[in-house]
Amino acid sequence: MYLLPKTILKKIDVIRKRFFWQGGSLKKKYHLVKWLRICQLKKAGGLGVKDLRKMNISLLCKWWWKLEHEQGLWQDIVKKKYLKKPCLSLLKKSPKNSPVWNQLISVKDLYTSGRKISAGRGDSTSFWKDSWIGDTPLKEKFPQLFDICNNPEATVAEMAQQGWRLSLRRWLNEELQIHYRKMNDLLNSFAVNSENDKPRWKRGNNGIFSVKSVYDHLCSNETGANYNLIWKAKIPLKIKVWLWLIEHNAILIKDNIAKRNWTGDMQCCFCNCTESIDHLFFECITVNYIWSLVAFVLGANHRPTSFGQYWHWIDTLLPNKKGSHMIGLASICWAIWKSRNKCCFDKKLIGSPTEIICLASSFLKYWAGLQAGQDKEDLESGAMALLKTALHFHAQAQGDDTGLVLLQ
Repeated sequence: MYLLPKTILKKIDVIRKRFFWQGGSLKKKYHLVKWLRICQLKKAGGLGVKDLRKMNISLLCKWWWKLEHEQGLWQDIVKKKYLKKPCLSLLKKSPKNSPVWNQLISVKDLYTSGRKISAGRGDSTSFWKDSWIGDTPLKEKFPQLFDICNNPEATVAEMAQQGWRLSLRRWLNEELQIHYRKMNDLLNSFAVNSENDKPRWKRGNNGIFSVKSVYDHLCSNETGANYNLIWKAKIPLKIKVWLWLIEHNAILIKDNIAKRNWTGDMQCCFCNCTESIDHLFFECITVNYIWSLVAFVLGANHRPTSFGQYWHWIDTLLPNKKGSHMIGLASICWAIWKSRNKCCFDKKLIGSPTEIICLASSFLKYWAGLQAGQDKEDLESGAMALLKTALHFHAQAQGDDTGLVLLQ
């Protein structure tokens, strides 16, 4: 029921970062992407890991909803001790309050900005500060009138008794008179009644408060690329996160490690060129063979040369099978990555690109089990066609010293 201190949040985040990047290992590992980016919503380019400060605030807002909509001992004590004024919007911090109550008040404005009151009698609704006529408080619709009013804490019931007449500190110029007439036109369309005021949550579909809606509102200013193709693909979560890291140029490829003062061999383990993300997955001569064979299976006359070109290429070839596009890319890239790591760390050199294609085919067949209906059948048949074609060309290449048959 209180805001966590920044020092505590920082200590918790240190533990979360270590767990995220290292898991249960005691060996220190690189933190490849900024934590702020990881904590952004998925639709804003992040991983959707919760920001503790925003989550803390969102959970505190729920206490205000409970105070207004539930009955209990806590509500009775708070109403008796602190709710001297009928409107939540008018409550303020005070040195006489308990620290917990003052911290709840610190998130009050966030809570009240997300609710709308269906005014009845109007005795517990602030005329200026609550959203009761429309979705915006009158102080935001008519800020100039609010600045010169004599009673900014008036309730709807009090103003209705006065016939909606405002008490102002000075005469109105022509511009303010126009605003005043617009406000009167708005107010004359409303009439108080004998029912209780009923708060509703305007950021939810059913008028019911949710912590998620507050958290999403706090994250509404986050911006970034949307990786829906990754998150919607039916592949293991580990592979999705890995693809997300590729999109951020953050996997531990040799040119990235060199930026962290690594001084090892920069050569690609499949050829003699400098290793980078684009080179490893599209430009290497070994990978060229793999993509050429994939293009042959799909009936294409050219292969993709980058991630950006791949999406246009595959969309042209398979316009009606968009669900398989990401799965196919993931299987090939993951097979290349696994083979590269065996070569780098276990010193197990590949004898032929066919080994990588067979591995990609096995991933494709395995992940087909995560699909349903026609998608599953398409992936299984695609994996089988890829495997048969790879073995066919591999048999033709047995007499070649390089073991490569590059398709033209």
